Amino acid sequence: MNTTYDLVAIGGGTGGLVSAAGAAYMGLDAAIVEKSALGGDCLWTGCVPSKALIASGRLAHQMNEARALGLRPAEHPHDFRAVMERMRSARATVAHHDDPERFRKMGVAVHFGAARFTGPSTVEVDGVGTIRSKRFVIATGAVPAIPPIPGLRESGYWTYETVFDENELPESIAILGGGPIGTEFAQIFARLGSRVTVLEMAPAILIREDPDVAVFMQRLLAEEGIEVRTGAAVTAVRSEGGRKVVEAGVGDPVAVDEVFVATGRRPFTRGLDLDAAGIRTDRGTVVVDPFLRTSARTVWAVGDVTDAMHFTHVADHMAKVALRNAILPARTKIRYDNVPRVTFTDPEVAHVGMSEAEAAAAGGTVYRYGMDDLDRAIVDGTAVGFVKVSADRKGKVMGATVVAHGAGDLILPFVLAKQNGLTLSAIANTIFPYPTMAEGVKRASAEFLRSRLDTPAGRTLKKVIQWLK
Repeated sequence: MNTTYDLVAIGGGTGGLVSAAGAAYMGLDAAIVEKSALGGDCLWTGCVPSKALIASGRLAHQMNEARALGLRPAEHPHDFRAVMERMRSARATVAHHDDPERFRKMGVAVHFGAARFTGPSTVEVDGVGTIRSKRFVIATGAVPAIPPIPGLRESGYWTYETVFDENELPESIAILGGGPIGTEFAQIFARLGSRVTVLEMAPAILIREDPDVAVFMQRLLAEEGIEVRTGAAVTAVRSEGGRKVVEAGVGDPVAVDEVFVATGRRPFTRGLDLDAAGIRTDRGTVVVDPFLRTSARTVWAVGDVTDAMHFTHVADHMAKVALRNAILPARTKIRYDNVPRVTFTDPEVAHVGMSEAEAAAAGGTVYRYGMDDLDRAIVDGTAVGFVKVSADRKGKVMGATVVAHGAGDLILPFVLAKQNGLTLSAIANTIFPYPTMAEGVKRASAEFLRSRLDTPAGRTLKKVIQWLK
């Protein structure tokens, strides 16, 4: 068996799969080393299974609120076990994309076992032995960051890694953390029948979003019966009478049947023995330069194990950049300024570029359109949310946020415009089909054109038109 390669990816998630498959496609001898199963967080404990649960929760909510569309609401409680079985079935269907045999047919050798560096050009893999390579790409991802709260470990808890093995929905659950993972699961559990309390230590949930977005989403969650406490730093968890009691700095202690920890993620480098290869880390993350090379000249790193944004699409992009830099003499710098992000609540929250405050400080102006005025949203019963975009004086996109059903798709015109230097005029003058949710993007962009009529030149134009009539 060949154990000498041109490129070896350590980690079988998106970053590792893309870099190894790309290397094989370019004619290199490539391999993947993975300690458990190909697919990584995204397939097994992240994007795929969570979106399956979100879909079930969304339909459950629509069934319960069927009167809004003139229909009869659901009369029976939802079967959580059936929901989880459907999720696993969907995940198994998607898993064929990451089947080891598929990658072997691409020319990628797949080795299973935990890897540790023994030098800058060698790793030792449990059950395999020594593997040598001219280039390595570290793509080992991240794991849940568990805060050192007294009593938490003793009382037990769920995380996004463990929840997909469960089959019983707790009657009540406390979620520690009001970020994207916390808010998504809060809505899932509540819509499937659990009583949910979100405890967020920051002044607001979704702290990375603009304040108006956080306020809007907190109000929406409250309308669905989810209690949200902000400024609530959890100080202790204890078991009492078969339940778990969570003490926080705001309000009375919360007695629940289960605790779900969503307080962030940390890079996973345990057991890699990075020092043996001269690979530098900083607070647990693998340090890379703008070309994604580590302090070892033969090793690159991509995805969540670095300090980049923890998104599958970012890991995918990083893997392509790292591969290019590893095999070609001309180097490419990684850029993150046009990366969109999406929180898959209902409605979704999507964003790209600067915040509204950052754009305003740089001389930008914000243009907004409410989705409650959009024809398609009204007839679909989804007339909630808004589109807002910040642009410079010429109309070039500086940042944008969409809060709406399908916002993850609706943000794309702004991403394309920002990356390619297009203006809001270009979007507004594009013919969008009617009636569609995408018209919300066009309407917000058209606000820029209307604002031009309030300039001296615009007022002069209106006078000339009035004179000509």
